[in-house]
Amino acid sequence: MALPDFVPLILGGDIGAYALGREFHEACGVRSICASQGPIDAITKSRIFECASVSRLDDAEVERVVRETAAAHADEKVLLITNLESVVGCVCRLEGRLPENVVTPTPSLESVEALAHKDRFIRLCCERNLPTPATEIVDLSGGTAILPSKIAFPVVAKPSFSAEYAPFIAQGFRKAYLMHSQAQLDELWKKLRSAGFAGTFLVQEFVPGDDTMNETVTVYVTRSGRISLLSGARTILNDHSPSLMGNSVAMLTQEVPELYDQVSRLLEGMDYHGYACVDVKRDPRDGRALFLEINPRVGRNSYYVSAAGENPMGHCIEELVFGREPKEVRTSREALYTLVPRGLLRRYLTDESLRKRVENAYRAGLVFDPQRYAHDKGASRMLSVSLTELNQYRKFAKYYPEQSSSSF
Repeated sequence: MALPDFVPLILGGDIGAYALGREFHEACGVRSICASQGPIDAITKSRIFECASVSRLDDAEVERVVRETAAAHADEKVLLITNLESVVGCVCRLEGRLPENVVTPTPSLESVEALAHKDRFIRLCCERNLPTPATEIVDLSGGTAILPSKIAFPVVAKPSFSAEYAPFIAQGFRKAYLMHSQAQLDELWKKLRSAGFAGTFLVQEFVPGDDTMNETVTVYVTRSGRISLLSGARTILNDHSPSLMGNSVAMLTQEVPELYDQVSRLLEGMDYHGYACVDVKRDPRDGRALFLEINPRVGRNSYYVSAAGENPMGHCIEELVFGREPKEVRTSREALYTLVPRGLLRRYLTDESLRKRVENAYRAGLVFDPQRYAHDKGASRMLSVSLTELNQYRKFAKYYPEQSSSSF
């Protein structure tokens, strides 16, 4: 790929943001600008980033940093992207007001509204004959009594729209709950209402199976509506801390033609463009992949796509910077993507066939940690990365000390 004249502006400062910066650097050798109120050390001590200060990532601050970056790079294109659920809407609301030299793969606000709300996503799946867990929608606005669930317990309860729920996670609420009785559900509704939450929750059939039953498909859709990227992975281990519960920390990339075709059917005719990340859970009782949600962004673990052999940022660079249609790719290489030490991963791998596949990846040298980049190995940064990885032992000892057959 010839070197284009552009600068990536990444909103957010977590591991997912670092992965994007690495992908841009691997694709074109460019340094990225990170706009975050508190970027991790892997970014602040990086050679492939510079940091722009923001007090918070809200509409006003996002617009300010976008305009200032566009003015400072008036002779270049600015490629604006975020991996943060709470910030996608900020970028969407800038549509039509972006400076002329700013481009973004962020979907339209209409697309986000249609897909990112889990209740609407479930309805869309039903319309397109894609399997989902049995689901009830609970409206917590107002003070009317909530009817008892008709789904057999245990059930999973989770917010319909994660972006509006984010402030409540900061108050100590969890991203998802496994409930064993109606009394537990009623207590959760009471606490949420008392805290001021007035959105909707989903109550869903509990699908058995541990972390390894979860799968992900990442896509890129061009502005002409053509899907140019399909890449899949199977979770090996999830984060279990309250604020990051459900985020994968280890994944095996895999080719999943069945899911590729189903995701293509899901997005058909949606007038969607940009990246999306679809989460499913494989039901061990019948082998069906049950659709759970779609995120209108490339995802925190986007580097698993690079592990599978395809740089995901190459697709938006081709389309938005070069003005060319990216080639169609369905990844097939099996590799291990991981954010945790090998010893910790082994502790939770109880499936012998998966254990062998993971060990094969180590023996073949097909193990990828986005933070460990050969072109960004400053001593101070690598010390911070090592300490972060070692801290995973403490986190798992606190929040997930034993492997669970339910993933909770």
